[in-house]
Amino acid sequence: MAPVNSTKELSGEAASAVYKQEIELQLTQLREDIAVLARTVAAAGSQKAEDVGRRVKQAKADATDASLDMVEAVREQALSLEKDLERQIRTNPLQSVAIAAGVGFLVALLARR
Repeated sequence: MAPVNSTKELSGEAASAVYKQEIELQLTQLREDIAVLARTVAAAGSQKAEDVGRRVKQAKADATDASLDMVEAVREQALSLEKDLERQIRTNPLQSVAIAAGVGFLVALLARR
């Protein structure tokens, strides 16, 4: 009966070795799957970062364009006001001098205090 036991033991050891090999293969596959998942997550994060970077650059460009447009509009309005004031002074020079003198007097009074 001893030979039967040794055959059963070999069968058990062989089965154990097969199970061990199968577990090792599954662990290897799991490691590879985790590595692929990690690369996928990293790529998705990089893509999101690139998208956000593009949006920030676009917002910066839009803000720059808008501010330049506003500066141009303010400059044009200032030039228009200057021309209107110059025309008003040429039309009524005495009134303009009187107003300027009055404003100067008020500024001098305020500056003394």
